[in-house]
Parts: sequence; C-alpha cells; structure tokens
Amino acid sequence: MIQRIQSLFLFVSLCFMLPMFFIPVAELVYKTGEILLFNFTGFYITEEGVTTPINTQLSIMLFGIGICALNIIIIFLYKNRMLQIRFCIYNIMFLIGLTGVILFVMYNLDNILTISFRLPIVFPVVSAILHYLAFRGIRKDELLIQSLNRLR
Repeated sequence: MIQRIQSLFLFVSLCFMLPMFFIPVAELVYKTGEILLFNFTGFYITEEGVTTPINTQLSIMLFGIGICALNIIIIFLYKNRMLQIRFCIYNIMFLIGLTGVILFVMYNLDNILTISFRLPIVFPVVSAILHYLAFRGIRKDELLIQSLNRLR
C-alpha cells in the first residue's frame, strides 16, 4: 500500500533531505574575506566563480546518508507497521540530532566573521514534522487493524 498518505509524507520528507547534499546550507565569511559554503558533504571555498572543496564533513555526510536510507526503508516497510512506527521515531530523533550537529559545527569554527544560513537549514525540521505526520497515520492504521481483530 504505497499509496497511503503516510507514504506520501515520507516521500516528501526524502525529497526535502536529498537536495541538502548539493544545495549550500550556510554561507560563512572568514575574517580574511574568503567565502565558505557548507552543505552535507563539507565546506567549499568560492573564488572567482570556482568552487573547490576544502574540508569534508564525513560525520554529517554519513548522518545524512543514513537518514535518507532509513527513510527509503520506512517507505517500503508498509506491511510491518510496528517496525515502521519504530523506525519513524528513530528517524525523527536522527533529524533533530542532525540539526544540532550542523549548528554545533557552524558555531565552533574559528576566524568566522559572519554566518548566514540559507533556506535548506530548515529542511531537517520540516522533514521531522513530516515524519511525525506519517507516524500518526501509521499508528491510526495499526489501531484500526487492532480494532478489527477484536471484532472477529
């Protein structure tokens, strides 16, 4: 039953998370005037239109890959609703943790003059909200099935 509304919520959540590997989440300006861009894969410096990677954030990249993989697994676990509920809760916690790790990395950099966050910084929060909505739909389905089993 991939056509359920909670599967749609999970798919939209996945669509919010995938662009974060390519779209810059924040723009940082060093005291020397260099501009750094940050996305899930790491930090990039832009000089005269050329973007070169300077530091790879492997932990954030693996965190993002794990969240996207778990999201795909949740979508296709529609026959096992209790496991789907459990994984949904895990993914909500991972998304909140990812947001915290991103903010921690941003604010612990040295020699940064300004940090300007871009729109994709809210994508993990929106994805967590969509996971919560999917959790509610899955739980509603499970309660309906349990009530039908009691009638038998």
